[in-house]
Amino acid sequence: MDLPIDPNTISMMPLWWDFRTMFRLAGFGLFVLGWFGIGLTMAPWIFEKFHDATAGYVKWMVDMFDAMFIRVEPRWCVLSILVSMGLFAGVGWWLTSALPDGMSFLMLRLSIVSFLVFAPFGLPIGWRLPRKIVQMIWNWRIDRFEDQLLDALAFMSNGLRSGLSLVQTMEMVVEELSNPISEEFGLVLAEQRVGVPFEEALLNLEQRVGSEDVQILVTSINILRQSGGNLSETFQTIGYTIRERKKVKGKIKTMTAQGVSQAVIITVMPFALGGILWAFDHELVARMWSTWLGWALIFLLLFLQTVGALIMRKIVMIRV
Repeated sequence: MDLPIDPNTISMMPLWWDFRTMFRLAGFGLFVLGWFGIGLTMAPWIFEKFHDATAGYVKWMVDMFDAMFIRVEPRWCVLSILVSMGLFAGVGWWLTSALPDGMSFLMLRLSIVSFLVFAPFGLPIGWRLPRKIVQMIWNWRIDRFEDQLLDALAFMSNGLRSGLSLVQTMEMVVEELSNPISEEFGLVLAEQRVGVPFEEALLNLEQRVGSEDVQILVTSINILRQSGGNLSETFQTIGYTIRERKKVKGKIKTMTAQGVSQAVIITVMPFALGGILWAFDHELVARMWSTWLGWALIFLLLFLQTVGALIMRKIVMIRV
């Protein structure tokens, strides 16, 4: 049943277009325009500072992609950094959305978001995540190259025995094997064709790949080309050495696999249990990120987990 409306009550209600409301709207409009003007004025300076801060980072990414025979524009590298920072900023803001209102909690939220975005202590999050991804791709490429190097040495050794020259055996490797060794050896041959000394082209290969196996190969070839010797037998010896080193690495990896798996399980277990508890009683677990005590426990947990992970990594990592 609709109640009657008193006209006197309507006349006493403040109008939205009164002086105070208009003054507030005007003030808000001036505030927005002011910040917009400041943004337009400071944008060139901000972009210049960001460019200076990311110049070396972007150049490293471009050089790494060039070394992998991938053409990438610098702006795409900058965009990947910005997207990574934006994603982690959104994740941090979402994780802290349950905090109460207030300036102190707002500062806490901003601190957590900044931590996730700028990735202090070398953590591969936010700012450093694209670098970590590119480094993982490069490491995978080097591992693939070292695996193919044994086949390449066998090809070259058999080719030298059949009367082919070293350059011809490398051409055979380029034709028969796939990337990345085909690309790397092909670049050595291309440099040799345009006038670069063969020894220097091999040194460029060693510098690009940065592998101990390639260093042994390049040093042996350059020494034997100057002093003379049987390259075919040398390639067989190098292949045997690389094969034995891989056996030792595989044995060490097998012996430390249990320790690595235990370290991973111990590191992931608190987060997995937290997710399970949150699924059963999210109101109880939500106090972890909605109270000061909960955030203190979270930071203590992350600190102890990081220290424990570093200690276990130090124990199970064995350098060959």
